[in-house]
Amino acid sequence: MNVEALSKWVGSIPDDVVENMGEIAPMLETLGYDPKANPPNYGAPDAEVATNTNDVLKNREKWAKTAQNVLKNFKEEKGR
Repeated sequence: MNVEALSKWVGSIPDDVVENMGEIAPMLETLGYDPKANPPNYGAPDAEVATNTNDVLKNREKWAKTAQNVLKNFKEEKGR
């Protein structure tokens, strides 16, 4: 897990959904997040998450290619 992945959705969800997030996704509050926060505050990452986030940011192209390969393999498997 990395903080980059946790926040990728910010800005891509319609405003009306964000406004009603507490009702749409009540588990957010159960897990300790403020459903009205946008972007959300996930708190300070532990050392492993911080290391992973730094790796993703430093090696952005490598991880983008990895994600594309995973998606391609998934589609190929699904098509069988």
